[in-house]
Amino acid sequence: MLKAISFLFLAAAAQALCAAEPPADPASVEAQFVTHVHARFPGTETAAVAPAFAGFHSIVKDGEVLFIRDDLSVLISGNVVDLASNRSITAEVKARNPRRVDVSKLDLKDAIRFGQGKKRLYVFSDPDCPYCKTLQSELDKLHGVEVYVFPFPLAPLHPGARDVATSIWCQSDRAAAWDNYVVRRTSPQPNTCATPIDRNLAIGGQFGIRATPTLVFPDGAIVEGAEQAERIEAQLAEATK
Repeated sequence: MLKAISFLFLAAAAQALCAAEPPADPASVEAQFVTHVHARFPGTETAAVAPAFAGFHSIVKDGEVLFIRDDLSVLISGNVVDLASNRSITAEVKARNPRRVDVSKLDLKDAIRFGQGKKRLYVFSDPDCPYCKTLQSELDKLHGVEVYVFPFPLAPLHPGARDVATSIWCQSDRAAAWDNYVVRRTSPQPNTCATPIDRNLAIGGQFGIRATPTLVFPDGAIVEGAEQAERIEAQLAEATK
């Protein structure tokens, strides 16, 4: 849920929006509504607000979606389904509003590089995450793509992941050590050295990354989960047009 937005609505959801008589122009009406929402609930200032379905607007921030009734009296969180067409309105709104980050803030020296090519893909990955294992096998199938894997151990979920990521980073061939462990579960020789793990956790936090694996495309679009190679290549093609 949008934490920054939700507590504001909890405090004021019962209050109706008071506004002057709106102008006749639909674009002006919509602009005025969005302005009122942003003014009344400052947490929505960086969120995307748009009509969703009859009587409701969507509010999207950091990949999360809420729906608010036009009089601000009802808030909906979760998967909203159009039963007539059996389609997820929530999924459609998410697809129209992909999360994006500034890839120029990524320091490639803090990542393990795989492959060569003109296209680039950035991945935040936990060596003990089972979905990261699935994704790594798919990444190995990519052609003409430089993949930068940022070690991103989630200690609360995988207590030993940080030590593993450290040992992998301290190997002479990091890419081979990562692939051997994540895909084949061949443990690296225990080792310690200076690592970028803390920096990776910090930049991931700034980007709102809370799960692994998380893929970041050249246009800054974020996708969570173990995508298949074909889908990754298709999105890379779209992102690099």
